[in-house]
Amino acid sequence: MTGIIFRYLFAEVGRTWLVVAGVLVFLTLGLGFARFIADAAAGELPVNTVLELALFKLVENLEIVLPVSMLLGVLLTLGRLCRDNEMAALFAGGAGLREVYTPFIVVALLVATLAGTMSIVAAPHAERALARVGAEGANTVIQTLEPGRFRTFLDGDAVFYAEKRDSDDNLRDVFIRVLRESSAGKATQTIVTAERARQQIDDDTGAVTLILDNGWRYEGNPGDAAYRVIQFGEHGVQLAPPTGKASDDVDAQSTLLLMTSDDPEAASEWQKRVSVPLSVLILTLIALPLGRVPPRAGRYGRVIAGVLVYVIYINAVHLAGVAIEDGAIPAPIGLWWVHLIALAIAIGMIAREQGVFARRRSVAGASA
Repeated sequence: MTGIIFRYLFAEVGRTWLVVAGVLVFLTLGLGFARFIADAAAGELPVNTVLELALFKLVENLEIVLPVSMLLGVLLTLGRLCRDNEMAALFAGGAGLREVYTPFIVVALLVATLAGTMSIVAAPHAERALARVGAEGANTVIQTLEPGRFRTFLDGDAVFYAEKRDSDDNLRDVFIRVLRESSAGKATQTIVTAERARQQIDDDTGAVTLILDNGWRYEGNPGDAAYRVIQFGEHGVQLAPPTGKASDDVDAQSTLLLMTSDDPEAASEWQKRVSVPLSVLILTLIALPLGRVPPRAGRYGRVIAGVLVYVIYINAVHLAGVAIEDGAIPAPIGLWWVHLIALAIAIGMIAREQGVFARRRSVAGASA
């Protein structure tokens, strides 16, 4: 009998969690995809990197998706069981809270393992990959320039146009116009025309330079005494500054490296990564008593309360992490006190559901 109950509830909560997680993943991926599509449309990224960037961003966002999806999965499953009187039937058949809650906790352990893998191992790799692809996107600026179409930069102060692209991926018959404000407050323009534009990347610094070949440079406004006309064989314009080879961002560093560092920011980061699987388990323990609703209540009656609990809990973790970075909370204390408080609340709610406090009050009354 116990095995039948376990398999049934395990399948119910697992199926609900998969649906909720799938919807959240789809929304997260869609938002990231739309953001990078907009950057590509603005010429800030090559189009062929959009999907890759969106997938890497999704890996980072799973540390938010997995805890809240587990919370909602438990609440929705319990809400349906209570609404359809299946929970009452289980208890009437002799099942206790242990038999009912065990499948939920097993699913939570599986999701927590996945969440820990994502936040502790995969997310730093995704962050480094995002930085790498972004740098490669900056290093392929010339590929984002479409021949036969005017492009504006610098809030409209710069205009770029190329007639065509040759077989070597270089642009031909280039026109560039840049407006600048002189020291006297007067707007002046610089016009550059060239037969060819090609890209040059410094292997050491990552700086990107647009090299213009065989052209003319016109500086100033026609009719001014300072108007200059310069013919050049080769002229360089820096498009992207040096990027460096390594990132010092703690988000991109491995968890083991952060744990060996004495930097408060590093301590805050690795503790937040470990907090993701812990939050999955603690939120599940909170959702188990929270999701029990009267049979006539709506299936979604406790969802809003659950989301509110999630927001308070996650914000408390975030604020504690900021306090660690600022030195207001010592790193050994860290975020653990937030999890202990949430765990104590969960245990108290489960104990109250089992009638522990009521039995203690009745025993105390009898002894009096």
